[in-house]
Amino acid sequence: MQSSQKLLSKVKKNFLTNLSFSDNELFNTLFEMNRFYDKDFVKILHENKIRINQSERNILRKYFYYGVNEFLDFTKVKNFPTYKTCEEEKQKILQTFLEKLENYDESKIINSFSERLKLIKSKTLINSKQDWLEYYEQKRKNNFDFSLFIFDYSQENFEKDNFSLDNIFKTICNSYNKLENYRHFIFKLEGNLFNKNHEDVTWQVLYKVGIYCENFIQFTQKFSPFKKEKKITELTNFLNERFDNIHNNKIASDFYNSISAGFKFEDCLISEKQKNIILCFKKIQLDKSPIPCPSCMTTIQSGNSFPEMFLRSYECKNPNCPERSKSGRGKRFDEFGVYRYFKLEENKVQNQIPEKLFSKWRRDIFCEDQDIYEMIINYYSFDNEIVCFSRNVKIKNLNSRIQKKYNFKNENIDFIKFEDLPICKLLNSIVPFIKNKNQNGNFILEKSIEIKNEDSTKGLNLLKENQIGTAVTSPPYYNAREYSQWGNLIFYLIDMMQNANSVFNAICKNGFYFYNIGDIVNTDNIYVESNMSKKRLQLGFYSCLIFEKIGFNLVGNIIWDKGEVQSKRNSTMNHNSGYVKCINCYEHFLIFKKGKENRVLSNVCKINPVIKINCKGENIYKHTAPFPEGLVNLILPFIQKDKYILDPFLGSGTTLKWCKKNNLLGIGFEMNKEYFNLARQNIDKCKNENCGELFDE
Repeated sequence: MQSSQKLLSKVKKNFLTNLSFSDNELFNTLFEMNRFYDKDFVKILHENKIRINQSERNILRKYFYYGVNEFLDFTKVKNFPTYKTCEEEKQKILQTFLEKLENYDESKIINSFSERLKLIKSKTLINSKQDWLEYYEQKRKNNFDFSLFIFDYSQENFEKDNFSLDNIFKTICNSYNKLENYRHFIFKLEGNLFNKNHEDVTWQVLYKVGIYCENFIQFTQKFSPFKKEKKITELTNFLNERFDNIHNNKIASDFYNSISAGFKFEDCLISEKQKNIILCFKKIQLDKSPIPCPSCMTTIQSGNSFPEMFLRSYECKNPNCPERSKSGRGKRFDEFGVYRYFKLEENKVQNQIPEKLFSKWRRDIFCEDQDIYEMIINYYSFDNEIVCFSRNVKIKNLNSRIQKKYNFKNENIDFIKFEDLPICKLLNSIVPFIKNKNQNGNFILEKSIEIKNEDSTKGLNLLKENQIGTAVTSPPYYNAREYSQWGNLIFYLIDMMQNANSVFNAICKNGFYFYNIGDIVNTDNIYVESNMSKKRLQLGFYSCLIFEKIGFNLVGNIIWDKGEVQSKRNSTMNHNSGYVKCINCYEHFLIFKKGKENRVLSNVCKINPVIKINCKGENIYKHTAPFPEGLVNLILPFIQKDKYILDPFLGSGTTLKWCKKNNLLGIGFEMNKEYFNLARQNIDKCKNENCGELFDE
């Protein structure tokens, strides 16, 4: 490789003839453009335990490369070093620069270099924050009524609505167009809900609200990432594999006639005694209008990228933008991301989440006496914004933050009924074929512990009815493990619905089914197959939907509090509005019944999860997702004497181990041969503990 001086002369002579700069300025700019020492920069931050927010970090990075003291003055950091280089690294950066000029758009790269050079010489940070925020404020006033909607609901509202959910659905539809884009809709439930028969329907209402919020809009415009015909074919082929004598192509075509959209699910927060439950959703509506680049304020841009469903991301095409990449690519940005960042950069006290509040709301299970409105407004709104409430409420210590309270009134509009949602219509069309397909057999269980290496959907159909009294399981989570992969979330739901029907047929009248499921982050792949469809999936709520379609009644939800779990979800140093989310520390333990139930069965139960990884990083349990025996203990008051306890997805054998220890009848199905053998070993090793009589005579 040529020496740095020869390469430097070549760069100056052939490409940068019209620019004036010193050698140091050239190297500073090239190293910063290429982010050459970013790993060293991050290492210094960690070694010195420097904890600063994103805005301060970006400025400190500029100082690290350029050594301009004025940049350091913008941060709280003192005595931070600048990068140190050597001859070999200078050669490498110059050679890289020459290769980029040869392989990419030369003029864009040189313009980017020139704009960065101006930054050094001016010793000021180019900041279009104020201009951009003024643009955004004007757009907000012209298009939306409020920036946050808090929908309070209680038994009193339910009775006024004559125990119908239509008013809730109408409110969801009414609020959507008035709510600012990329902002939050909060459904806040206070207390339990009981229907006219005094049955607890709290979680029935919640799951329907959750599913409705995601599906109430039918988007029929052209959306290039959505390959309609391909999706119809995939669903048709899937149905053909599962069912005979069904109009599969019509069912698939009807479902994919549009894209079901609405609010994006983000969180379900639950108080320690389930007296308050909060559902958090975010509006992301497709917006095709140009957005000023946060660096140069031009709208010379392209916008065909979508990091989230309907969230348009732009690339600045202004050749003189100071934030072009090392290869000349323009800065990428989306509207809410820019707004959130500039609000962070403003560094206003009103937008900072106090440490005490952050600590209180670290987890998504919270204390009963906490101020819910304080959290919602701090986490999901910014200073001087309009907040809408469904009822008149008093807000402590936050009136200075809220510009105005917007009093919401429902308008008489046409809205889609829950059963008319495409997802409901799809499942309704399939249910009769599932019910006709699965019938009871004549096989009689004889052993006290039965374990079968087969698919429980098929295996349960061989059993003679009235042998199983209770079922409990933790099913495969959609595409969460190597052994549970489906083409999209719809395929998963249909397969789980078939299995639920097999359990329903096998279980005796008034039998209970306990179903452990967690809401995971994954790509649903329903309409598009990319990270665009990645989100927090309401596996719990969609499980409730398919179970009720089969005939089970959702009679409760025990929230399994797993304690202090490890998570990066709120590890951000940006303790400002719009950045912080609570750690997910629970899973649903849904309670279904083949019959009616008048008891309130829902609560929160803290049980430590299975520790399967040792200090060496080895999985000592030999299963990726075992659940604790403490969870199975919760079914004890609901089991029927002399009836079998069923686990249709046995995994490592926890349920049958528990049955053997407690001298109870148990049957489990595990189709994975490796896990079947593991379960059999675990059960064989287990000893009957002779715990005594478990039933009251």
